[in-house]
Formats: sequence, C-alpha cells, structure tokens
Amino acid sequence: MDEREHITIDEAAVRAAVAATVNDSGTPLLMEVSEVVIDGTWVAVVLGGANASPAMLRHVYRAVTSALPGVDVDVRDAGRIYRGGAGFGEGRHVVAVLGGKGGVGKSTVAVNLALTLSAMGARVGLIDCDVNAPDVPHMLGVRDIEPDRRHALRQAQARLAPPSRCRRPHECYGIQVMSVGFEIPERFAPRVTSRMLVSTLLRDLIFEVNWSADVLVLDAPPGTGEELQVIAGELPISGALFVTTPQDLAQMDAERTLALLAEYGVPVIGVVKNMASLACPHCERDIDLYAQSTRLVDAGVPEIGSIPFDVSLSAAADRGRPLVLGEPTGPIAYEFARIGSHTRRWLAEHEHERVPR
Repeated sequence: MDEREHITIDEAAVRAAVAATVNDSGTPLLMEVSEVVIDGTWVAVVLGGANASPAMLRHVYRAVTSALPGVDVDVRDAGRIYRGGAGFGEGRHVVAVLGGKGGVGKSTVAVNLALTLSAMGARVGLIDCDVNAPDVPHMLGVRDIEPDRRHALRQAQARLAPPSRCRRPHECYGIQVMSVGFEIPERFAPRVTSRMLVSTLLRDLIFEVNWSADVLVLDAPPGTGEELQVIAGELPISGALFVTTPQDLAQMDAERTLALLAEYGVPVIGVVKNMASLACPHCERDIDLYAQSTRLVDAGVPEIGSIPFDVSLSAAADRGRPLVLGEPTGPIAYEFARIGSHTRRWLAEHEHERVPR
C-alpha cells in the first residue's frame, strides 16, 4: 500500500513540519511560512521573512519530507527553489555546458551530448539558456514552433502549480527541449534587459516546465555576465562541462568562468577540447589548428574529450540534424560517446556530494 495513504496532508501538518526544522547541529531554524499550496501529494512551501540560504531550503525540505513520507515537495524563497538532491529533484541532475568565450562550439557540444545521453538510455532535456543567441532551435530543426507552444518568455504563473500542471517542453529526436528561441524568431533581437528578468526566465525554464527528464543539459552563454551569474548562483547545477578550443587565449577566458563557478561551489565535470585538430585530406595525419594550452588541465580540470575539426559537424547543425544522428558510428559520434559515458559516471559517483550553498 502507498505510504502516502497513511499521511494527512493539510496546511497545519506542513506548517508544523517547517516549525520543527533544525540545522545540522540541531538548532531550530524558526522559519516563517508565507504560503502553503497543496495539490494531491504535491506540496509547495513558500518561505517568508529574511531570504533563506540554499542550506536552509534543504533543511526545510528534509523536515517536510520526513514528516510527510512520499510527498513531492517544493521549497521556495525569493528567487530560490529546492526539490531535493542538488535542487532539481532526488536522483535528477542539471548539467551546464559552458565556455569562457563564444565561437568555441558550446551549443554544438550541448546538443550532441544531450542526444548521446538519450541514446544511452537516459531521459534527457535540453535548455537553451543563451538569451542573446538562442541557436538550439535552428540546430535541431525546430525553428517553426506553433504559437501555442511559444512559452519561453512568459512570466511564471501567479498561482503555484505542481509540475504535472505546468506547460510541456517541445520534443525532438527523443529529447525534450525548451529555448528562448521558441519565443523570439530568427533575425529578431531579444530584449531581456535586467538581471531580474534573466533570473525569472531561467528559473522558469527549469521549474515551471513539466519535465519528465532525469538529466537537463543547459546550453549556457559565454562569458561571466548576468546569465552565467544566475546559472551559477540560482540554478540547481549538479556539475559543469567546459568546452574550449585548444589555444591559450580561449582557455584563459575559460579560467575566468572557472573562477566564477568556484565562487558558487559549482563542481566541474571536465573539459572538452573542440576543433582540436584537422585530419589532412592527403596523408590523414592530424594537423594542430591551434597551439596547445594546458591551462585548464593545470588548474585541475580533467580533459574528457577531444573533438576534431570537421566541416560535417557544423553542416549537420545548419541542416537541423545533428551529426551524432546522421553518422552514429562515425569517429565524432564515438568521441561524444566517450564524453557521455564520463558524464554519466561522474553524476553517479557524485550523486550525494552537491550541497547547494
């Protein structure tokens, strides 16, 4: 029999559980509750008063789930949302794919990695978080989204709703997809002008969408601007994957992003070197297109993949059919399989290590 049948889920029981919340040393936290929303076996607890730290949200989550076993719980305060695990949910992960500068192939890696993880049996979602250059719809051939699916820039719902009642992501090639590009047509300039709007948009893409995915792959923008600060500081990132070209300049810029992640305690899965070499069409020997830097490896970031320069990779993206689908047994697909295997293993090994700060 479902253990939830033995629990009375009402507002008083939820508030009592929050009132009994203690920290790791057993000290009561005395958290104020501004709202409780109950829908079947789903409960949302909205905290009030001073902004709670991620650790406090985690303590409240544990208190409510311990008092009401089997209940799905959202704990919210200001801009933060916590659902267990690293934040997205127990046993669920969000992986950010990022790089220090633009033009290193980050979106290409994010798309092909998501499809590779899906081929390996994971339930995968892909979020295009680049507000200024949302390229994922073009790369997946889903540029023409019908109007009733253009949700990406809508504000979060005024009334909290369980994930089952939230909008559904677009589906393509066996993965779920959300992108700012579904709302903003190609050739138009996005007008997301403030940190608050960026924060609301990106949190909405994760928490106000009915994801069935266990792994969300985020295609993050370059640099260390507001979008990256929101991703590192407010989103439930289990781990980050760097994409860079081999030269020192690109890795120097990636180091800046690495420093930002360290400030927020976001762990790094590894680095993928893109456009690492070119096979000579005459002798088939590898030609280095860039001088080879070791900055990130020297900083302790393991290299988990090396993707050669191949015009077919970009041509496939332009056609809207990623290369791992068009050439699933080719050398680049094999390299993505290595990257995907490492990523899955890393997530399994670090399942309980990521504690939101």
